[in-house]
Amino acid sequence: MPPYNKTNLEKGLASPEKLPVGWPWRLLIFTIILFGTAVGGYLGMKLGYEPYLKSKINNLDEEISGLTKVVGEEEQKQLSLFYSQLINIEDLLNSHIYPSKLLNFLEKNTYSKVFYDNLNFSIKERSLTLNGNAFDYKTLAQQIKLFQDLPDIENVFLESSILSENETIKFSIKLIIKTEFLKQSL
Repeated sequence: MPPYNKTNLEKGLASPEKLPVGWPWRLLIFTIILFGTAVGGYLGMKLGYEPYLKSKINNLDEEISGLTKVVGEEEQKQLSLFYSQLINIEDLLNSHIYPSKLLNFLEKNTYSKVFYDNLNFSIKERSLTLNGNAFDYKTLAQQIKLFQDLPDIENVFLESSILSENETIKFSIKLIIKTEFLKQSL
């Protein structure tokens, strides 16, 4: 390794960097081509595509104004009123409660040894009170357990049970139904 002296450092700093021949000209030509492409694209959009789009917009505006002449102002008001009524009916039906589903629900989820005498349904409380008879306490317990395991029942309460003269169990059960179950369509 040669020692660093003043002459070696001057030689290293003084030697010019050598670029390949033609490199600056190629870069200049490439830049000019890019600039020309950008200007050409801009002029094409400004002078060709913009007038085309404006003529399409004008044609559509004319068609819309022609349609407003075909449908009178009174008919437009009636149509918007009718549409508003349809939207209100749809909202009403979506929030409607279907208590008739309860009968099918009870039929599918009741043991054969359980009979209902009375049914009382309260929409506000989402409660269904069932009065009925079961053959024995084991059957009544199984029925209560079945109701507790159903996903559409929120809570189950045994309000009363008594052994009647004919050896059956008279009972009263209160079920709290989930809101989603009542709002599902048939």
